[in-house]
Amino acid sequence: MNLAEILERTIRPYLLVLTLIFAASFLAGTMAPPAIRQQMTEMFQVVVGNYGGLAGGMLFFNILVQNVMATIFVIISGVIVGIIPTFAISSNGFGLGVLYREASGVSGYSKAALKILPYGVLEIPALLIAASYGLWLGVMAVRRLRGKESPPLRVQIEHSFRRYFAIVFPLLVIAAGIETALILALP
Repeated sequence: MNLAEILERTIRPYLLVLTLIFAASFLAGTMAPPAIRQQMTEMFQVVVGNYGGLAGGMLFFNILVQNVMATIFVIISGVIVGIIPTFAISSNGFGLGVLYREASGVSGYSKAALKILPYGVLEIPALLIAASYGLWLGVMAVRRLRGKESPPLRVQIEHSFRRYFAIVFPLLVIAAGIETALILALP
């Protein structure tokens, strides 16, 4: 068994934990008080409004760069005990839950699910994978500080980025394409 297979097995528990955190945060977002839902919806509209005047190629590029920077930050920041990857997952889950609840109030639950489905199919899994590597790196950094991990952290960081460009980056490219098409299709 090679190092890549061993490391991939070690990512699964982090992916599972972060998926559960995402699901719980999503549920919390759907149950958030109306005032919080209103604030989150307004913030989302401001972000989407920033993309409003962009042409197709520039819109795609901006979405992709934003998502790439966010996921790389989540991986790198994981070295700091994994707090930021966990926070990124919970805040994304909460925000998506709020948006789902708001959209379901306007167009019904099934149409709201269709509106958030493009994010859930590619973008959220990409974020979960990146955050799993970030959380794993945080745990490895703590183990190394305690003298329990022998490989240098550099090896694990390099592995994380190889997997990032093999798995996460392609997902983000496709997600940016879908998101661009959806934004351009909206009136």
